[in-house]
Amino acid sequence: MTQVEDIAYEGWEHCVRIDNGLVELVVTTDVGPRIVDFRRSAGENVFFLDEAATGTTGGEDWELYGGHRLWHAPESDPRTYQPDNELVEVERTDRGCRLVQPVEGETGIRKAIEIEMPDGEPAVEIGHELTNEGVWSVELAPWAISVCKPGGTAVVPFPDGDPDELLPDRSLVFWPRTDVSDERIQYVDDHVLVEQADGPEFKIGANALDGWAAYVNDGRAFVKTFEYDPEATYPDRGASVEVYMLDHMLELETLGPLVELAPGETTSHTERWHLFEDVSEPETGADAASIAPE
Repeated sequence: MTQVEDIAYEGWEHCVRIDNGLVELVVTTDVGPRIVDFRRSAGENVFFLDEAATGTTGGEDWELYGGHRLWHAPESDPRTYQPDNELVEVERTDRGCRLVQPVEGETGIRKAIEIEMPDGEPAVEIGHELTNEGVWSVELAPWAISVCKPGGTAVVPFPDGDPDELLPDRSLVFWPRTDVSDERIQYVDDHVLVEQADGPEFKIGANALDGWAAYVNDGRAFVKTFEYDPEATYPDRGASVEVYMLDHMLELETLGPLVELAPGETTSHTERWHLFEDVSEPETGADAASIAPE
């Protein structure tokens, strides 16, 4: 039976914990919307938290905090880096909650995250919403970013396409700060593996038609699934999954399609999170394929 309760967490006084006996999740309502903890019950948090910012509120600068957040793509400064350091509204439900951020003053966008945890599954559904509360249309895409602890391996699938097809079915994009010969990236039988390890800043994106990506760390697989729309246009040269890495963390990111969002309209992007135990670090294509959700 899923339980929803108010707690304090890591210095934030106002948080909500959701637990179904298999997995548990914590959101803070002091800032955000942010999901700050996701774990197997009695296990360890899969997310990285910034010790310098954890438990803090207020301020005029954007803070990493860690955990899971919602942005809107494509990335642009200062548009993307609007501070989310204030209280968010929370509406509790029987199996989760809905978090709503105040309207961003410079963009006119209101962010919301809705969480629903089913009974009896090591999984949770995360709905991401962007609403245009401004006075003109904005082109954007929902961008769901999970900041994970260091030391694991990200898995990004390529399509398992028809070898007789004459047209390309996959893409991999590199940011200017990424060395394409970086030894932390491997290509194994229709999958890309990214090892989180010390090194230069790193970011790639892929068109991930199968609608999933994963991060395997310390015997645990954090898998995110989503609906991919083959008719839509995605940001960043067609990327629906992105991996960003620094020495101390790895971001596993999924994106919804680009839309022209008129005043008063809302666009949404839903992820389903799964957390599996006893999973070895992937080294081969077969290892990577075995992580794919059924």
